Amino acid sequence: MPFDFSIQDYDAQYKDALMDISLPWLEGNDLLEPADIDQLTHPERVLAAGGRIFLAMAEGKPVGMMMLEPFGNGVAEPFKFGVLEACRNHGIGKALMEATIDAARAMGVHTLVLTSHHSLKAALHIYESYGFRYEDHDHVAFELSDIAMKKEL
Repeated sequence: MPFDFSIQDYDAQYKDALMDISLPWLEGNDLLEPADIDQLTHPERVLAAGGRIFLAMAEGKPVGMMMLEPFGNGVAEPFKFGVLEACRNHGIGKALMEATIDAARAMGVHTLVLTSHHSLKAALHIYESYGFRYEDHDHVAFELSDIAMKKEL
């Protein structure tokens, strides 16, 4: 049975949904840190930095998200990649990744970098399938991140 959803840019009316989407996977994998709460409660910082926030919408409600923050010099980071558990396995993660990569290219980004955790198998699988390669893990904003990946666009 088809699952109807669309990808759209973030709107402030959906601010609470950022927590609703992210907290279950962060807490469920014991990965929640103060930096996560800060990012999720202040999405305007990503937008003010020239970034984008994508929401997957189904039946008028956000069911998935991904943020994209530029760092300058053609480098950006996709992060806070999540889909509500009840809505997984319908192509939402892939659609969010494609929207993010397309937006990065349109912004003049040539390199995407990200950090993650080895327990997030579904996210790592999507990153790998889109050409992200594992890198040395030398610095992170999140103490619990143990994987770094990079993709040249």
